Amino acid sequence: MPNRSAMLLLARVTPLLHRTTLASLAWGKRAAMVAGMAVMLGLGACGGGDSPSNTSPREQAAAKPASDSEAHRFLQQASFGPTPTQVARLREVGYGPWIDEQFDAQPALTHVQTVEASAAAKARSAGPSPDDIIYSWWTHVLRDEQAQLRHRVAFALSEIFVISINNVGNGRTVASYMDMLTQQSSGNYRDLLEGVAMHPAMGQYLSHMANVKADGSGRVPDENFAREVMQLFSIGLYDLDDSAQPKLINGKPVESYNANDIKGLARVFTGFSWMWPASKSGQPWWKCFWRWNECSDPNTQDISPMQGYAEAHEAGVKQFLGVTVATQSTANPQASLRVALDTLANHPNTAPFLSRQLIQRLVTSNPSNAYVADVTRTFRQSNGNLRAVVKAILLHDEARRPAAATLYSYGKLREPVLRLAHLLRALPHTSDRYLSSGSVFYAAIDTSDAASSLGQTPMRSPSVFNFFRPGYRPPQSAIAAEGLVAPEAQIATETAALGYANFVSNILESGWGEWSSTMRRNDVQFDFSPWLGKAVTPSDLIDAIATLMLGRPLSGTARTTAITAIDGMPKTTDANKRQRVQAAVLLVAVSPDFMVQQ
Repeated sequence: MPNRSAMLLLARVTPLLHRTTLASLAWGKRAAMVAGMAVMLGLGACGGGDSPSNTSPREQAAAKPASDSEAHRFLQQASFGPTPTQVARLREVGYGPWIDEQFDAQPALTHVQTVEASAAAKARSAGPSPDDIIYSWWTHVLRDEQAQLRHRVAFALSEIFVISINNVGNGRTVASYMDMLTQQSSGNYRDLLEGVAMHPAMGQYLSHMANVKADGSGRVPDENFAREVMQLFSIGLYDLDDSAQPKLINGKPVESYNANDIKGLARVFTGFSWMWPASKSGQPWWKCFWRWNECSDPNTQDISPMQGYAEAHEAGVKQFLGVTVATQSTANPQASLRVALDTLANHPNTAPFLSRQLIQRLVTSNPSNAYVADVTRTFRQSNGNLRAVVKAILLHDEARRPAAATLYSYGKLREPVLRLAHLLRALPHTSDRYLSSGSVFYAAIDTSDAASSLGQTPMRSPSVFNFFRPGYRPPQSAIAAEGLVAPEAQIATETAALGYANFVSNILESGWGEWSSTMRRNDVQFDFSPWLGKAVTPSDLIDAIATLMLGRPLSGTARTTAITAIDGMPKTTDANKRQRVQAAVLLVAVSPDFMVQQ
């Protein structure tokens, strides 16, 4: 619950909040925003604006940002939020070299190193916990400047190749999965797919770890991973053209796989389980397959790819997607796996299916057909090189031209964790735990409760379908009527929208993170001193905060209304000035300019 000071702050600006939100609803060109804010106020989405374009304008994108505002816009897409240092570097070297620098760099620490350090600091005898995963994720995205793009792409991949700490409780295993995604963010899709398929975190999450071949008792292989690796991780439900639009026969989409394909692929994913440690070579295979105590080595097994066990693998014929793996005289799980993953990676659907989703996660919910087709072409020509694909996404005319933001269909509602990350990276702050001797992590906390925080916690998706679906259309909305999508609007409920406003108000007043009994405060504390001198002049204050967070002033009537609201607040004491600064930050943080990425 917000404390009394935070509640008073929110009460002062709530009338403005509602007026600003109502104004944003009249602004029909920002399609993604309409969905979330309409849900917040229980209003119908407004129409208007230009029709969505099916072709991408071909103006040449500039090599460098022409302004801080353009730099901010790029860094919203390619990082977890602009900072003055990143803005300056981007403007100095330009878009392409900045991307290369980021991909060439490696994270300062791995997630495994961070969770082990945090578990040690917390004296967790059982090793890293889900809490340590949350610490590590926030620490990396807030502090690791040299690998921001890697972490941003890894987060996008984590929302496509989903696992969840709700179901995989071993902190080192999840941390290892996060490290794998971070490394593969600039690698090859085929290698990424194998890394995902063989990781023990995914094996536990989608139940193909220790999946055994059929036997005479009627037991059949588990089909869970076989289904999801096609539906979610590679080819999707329907045959697609190069712009990721369904191919139609007699006006109906054509399914890309059927029940027999699932059964055939499930036979491939038999016989894979925990790595057989070299130190346990004398143990029988089945003790390592089932990880009995006699064959358990958490230091290696928790973070190593699964191993194929011929004794549990289906040696018979396997047919899927028009491919046949012939009967094996000796069961060979690795050979079967190689054929399956090659087939999925080279399927004509895979390039457009993944390209469109990566564009959605990084740039815009409704990319034009030409934008998707261009990225699909890069995907194919580079043989699935994700570095080339991400570069094609971020440097495309449709991503870089500021004029694209005027299109009705352009942009995306920013998901809550990205908003919080941006806020934390923009505002000077300290973490008591991060600054303490020997610590390398923030004492961040779960933010899953929509009523009191964000309704979203990194790596804590409620299902394999992520927090939201890529094709989500808000019911009875202008977005749905126009045939557009707004994925993030699926979690932009009225409860979540109001909870977010309360949450931001509360952390600005009281800080965020775990409570420290030693410091008698929450772990993360903000420093508002740079703006206290501007607090007496509302226009200067609002412009300074907006420029910090957006690279430009608030747009439209939002600026005027915000100035009016701040002007009505006391300004005599230092406490009054601090509350004015907090109110200004809150108003920018809930504005359409901040909540919508364009």
